[in-house]
Parts: sequence; structure tokens; C-alpha cells
Amino acid sequence: MVLLFQVFSEVILPIVVIAGIGYALQSRFALDLSTLNRVSLYCLSPCLLFVTLLRTEVSGGEAARLALLMLLVVICMCAFAYALARLMGLGVAERSGFVLATTFMNSGNYGLPATRFAFGEVGFQYAVIGYLTQALLSQTLAVYVASSGSGNRRAALWQVLRMPMLYAALLALALRMLGIRLDESEGPLALGLYRGLRMVADATLPLLLLILGMQLRRRQPSSTSGPVGVATALRLGASVPIAVVIALLLGLHDLPLRVGVVQAAMPTAVNTTILALEFNAWPHFVSKVVVTTTLGSLLTLTLLIMVLQ
Repeated sequence: MVLLFQVFSEVILPIVVIAGIGYALQSRFALDLSTLNRVSLYCLSPCLLFVTLLRTEVSGGEAARLALLMLLVVICMCAFAYALARLMGLGVAERSGFVLATTFMNSGNYGLPATRFAFGEVGFQYAVIGYLTQALLSQTLAVYVASSGSGNRRAALWQVLRMPMLYAALLALALRMLGIRLDESEGPLALGLYRGLRMVADATLPLLLLILGMQLRRRQPSSTSGPVGVATALRLGASVPIAVVIALLLGLHDLPLRVGVVQAAMPTAVNTTILALEFNAWPHFVSKVVVTTTLGSLLTLTLLIMVLQ
């Protein structure tokens, strides 16, 4: 029990505090979340990805296996969720919402801070690989899933080409291949450029947690009926053994395995509600699962991190 309390205090409580401040701010001032989301999406998150990938010490082989782990976890969860939705006799739109809420995890504004608090800076660098993979999937596969009941899929999929995180990652990888690290060996101009981008990157995680709290305040559980318990169990429970098995099959061990499993066990991504609303994919149900899994993860992630540490 002492260890459980210690893990909660050191890893989960800081997240709760910052998200709670965001929740309180939204309750008091009703802030414009669309603007904050755009600041995060088009500025802070790309800078965070860029500086982390540019200076990360994660080897290319481990990075590729971590990315493949996240991809395979998402594919497996999507397949299981789709099969269960068919067995439950859900309609087309409801099936899309169920798969959306079950498959895509909050590896960004929840997963990144959690892995940094739990596993330190090296663990955080591993987590960024998973976050990048998840971010790309959320702009492609998630859009397809959400729009499978209605909407223009082709137009929606083109949105991935407008996402700056993709170009930030490609630029960082290109500079690494050219041996450019933007450090003091390349002169004061390069170092100053890196320091400016690093300051923006350092502001990302606190703002992501504030936005998480604000989004939860705006997306209260609704009275919609549906298999919320099944979706919650899949997202918080079934994702763990699936991730462990896949990680072992890919040859991941120690810290990369632990980070990958924790990332896979994150609650439902908050931005799934945006896609559900856009494509009318059972949005009330998706919103309810977001809140339920986020609250439930306070216990499940504490227990999981205690086991893995």
C-alpha cells in the first residue's frame, strides 16, 4: 500500500494537479479551447517532437520497434473492438464510435507527462516515438474509423498532409541523417535557434495537461446508454496484455517494453470526441468513454506503473 501511494504521488498526482487547474480555469472563465488546441497542435507539439527527435539517444532499431509496437496495438484493438461491436449488434455509426473510443489512446497530453514522471528523461524519449506514431494514426486511421459511418473519407484523409507534426518529425530525422544537431559545435546561431525551439517545447507538457482538464470540464458524461463498461475494460485492461505480448514478440525488453506498455494502457484520447462529433460517430458515447477511462486510469495506471517500476 505504501508503494502504491508513492507511485500515485510521484507519477499520477502531478498530472491530476495540473489537469485539475485546467478544469477549474474552464469552469470559471469558459476559455476558448479551439484556440488553445491550435496552439498545441500547430506550434507546441511540433516543437516538442522536433527537439526530442533531434537530440534523442534512442537507437534507430529501438525506435522502429516502438513505433511498430504502437501500430500493432492499435490494429489489434481496432480488430477486437470491431468484432465485439458486431457481436453486440451495434449499428454502423455506433460501431464507428465504439471502435474509435476503444482503439485510440491519449499518448500525448496524458501519456507523455506520465512516462516522464515514471521513467525519467530516457523513458520520455521512448514515449515520444509512441506519441508520434499515435499522432499519425489519429490523423489517418482514426479519421477513417470515425468517417466509416458517414462523411467524405477522402477529403478527411487529406488533412494529414496539413499536420505540422509530420513535417517536424521528417525535418528532425533529415537533420540527424546529415549530422546536424544544432549544438554549440555548429555556432551560436544554430545553438540559439535550438534553445528557442527548446523553450517552446518545454512549455508543451504543462499546457497539454491544462487543455486535458479543460476538455474534461466541457465534456461531461452524458446519459447516453451503451456498452461503456466493455469499451472501458478493453481500453484500460485488454490493451495491457496485448501490448506485452507484441512487445516481447518484437524483442523489446526493460525500459522500452515498460514505456510501450504504459503508453498502450492510456485512457481514450480526448480528440476522439472531435472526430465523433465531426462524423456523427456516436459522439455522446465517445465522450462518456473518454471521461470514464480517464478517471479509471488514475487507479489502473498507478497499479501498472507500480508493477513495471
